[in-house]
Amino acid sequence: MVVANEFVDVVVRKVDTRNGVRLEIWSPRHNTCVRFDAVALDCLSYQEPEFITSLLARKPGP
Repeated sequence: MVVANEFVDVVVRKVDTRNGVRLEIWSPRHNTCVRFDAVALDCLSYQEPEFITSLLARKPGP
């Protein structure tokens, strides 16, 4: 599935790995990718909106 607007586009898909199923979010424009397992997604769902906003405000990379 592709999620896009006028600023960004990302590809979201389910990936089978050696360690189980992961949700992969890939940004073709920046060529960056992150994979989440069910536990990580569950933990994210319990976070306060301000925490998620602070994560999104950070630039990816080292």
